[in-house]
Amino acid sequence: MDGFFNKELGFSLIELIIIIILVGILGVYATEKFPGSVVNLDAQAQELSNDIRFAQSLSMTKGQRYRFVKLSSTTYQILNAAGSAVILGTGNNIITLNTGITFGTLSNLPNSLVAFDGNGTPYVDTALPGTTLTASASIPMTDGVNTKTVLISPETGRVSIQ
Repeated sequence: MDGFFNKELGFSLIELIIIIILVGILGVYATEKFPGSVVNLDAQAQELSNDIRFAQSLSMTKGQRYRFVKLSSTTYQILNAAGSAVILGTGNNIITLNTGITFGTLSNLPNSLVAFDGNGTPYVDTALPGTTLTASASIPMTDGVNTKTVLISPETGRVSIQ
């Protein structure tokens, strides 16, 4: 019995080094396979579509125009009829896209905005009564490799992601 209790338990230095090397190799493999940029782009497209839907909801509940406005290749705002910014998220009234994600060229939105009236109908300008959206508008976003597009339907203002 004395031999059983005197036996040394544990790893040798060589065994420990082999385990560290194997864990390192698995870590590199897992990092390469992780879809980080695609997940970020998907999340950013979802956030943008939610913000546009929020502007449409505000228009319908308050009975006044609210609009999404693209400010630059990486920023946008939600504005009310008077042109004042609506505070979103963390209290910032200018929303910046995640690092590495940019807007592409907007289609059917000549003024880089979409405004909604009290019925949720989309317009392409801020004039009253304004010019209604006549064809689907698209707001593409890219991370340099992948692209996601937020679509806004004419008449109904339905927002979807493609």
